[in-house]
Amino acid sequence: MNKKIFAKLLAHSENNLDKITQPYILETFGVQVQRCDTIEEYVEAIDDACLHKYFSKYWQNDMKKWKYSGVQLIDEVNSLKHRAVLDVGCGYNEFKGKIDNLIGIDPYNDLADFQVGTLEYKTDQKFDVILCLGSVNFGSRSKIIDEVAKCVKLLSDGGTMFFRVNPGVQHDRPEADWIEFFGWNVPIIIELSEMFNLKVLDIRDDTNQRKYFVYRKQNQ
Repeated sequence: MNKKIFAKLLAHSENNLDKITQPYILETFGVQVQRCDTIEEYVEAIDDACLHKYFSKYWQNDMKKWKYSGVQLIDEVNSLKHRAVLDVGCGYNEFKGKIDNLIGIDPYNDLADFQVGTLEYKTDQKFDVILCLGSVNFGSRSKIIDEVAKCVKLLSDGGTMFFRVNPGVQHDRPEADWIEFFGWNVPIIIELSEMFNLKVLDIRDDTNQRKYFVYRKQNQ
């Protein structure tokens, strides 16, 4: 749950849902959502609407600015001789046509092959490579764990996952003010590797304080 949005709604409503009106939501958060039955449901709806608004209208990615997790990955991934690649949170699907056999999913960008979130994506296909470049960054610790677990499930035994993650640095655009960034760090990266039987192949500091790391899925 987005704690910033929850605290704002709770302070305003004093647990009276009638105070959470559509004009208040639009004025405060800059988005519109359907009426909800609980504050928690409002938080989830507003959080998703804020993410959708920001990443579909305002966010731009410069693939060339990343030291390790941008255009450099094209040759590295292609050299793995993979059968299929999944780009989780692909944004504008910039790797499409550059990395072989790639499928891009993203809940907010219509240039994705499938406009769907990680947890909602359904397929029987297994992928030799999964890219999670700035996408597994939002929400609670439990949501992050669930999203990593879903990626592990979709990854073939012996497959490789490439991550770029945010240590909790807020984006400087005002449209991102209500987005809550999960605070990644090295202990969490190690903890998840042990939780899901993943081998850590690499951990580095990337551009803009981001962490770049690579997992290899051990044979189950």
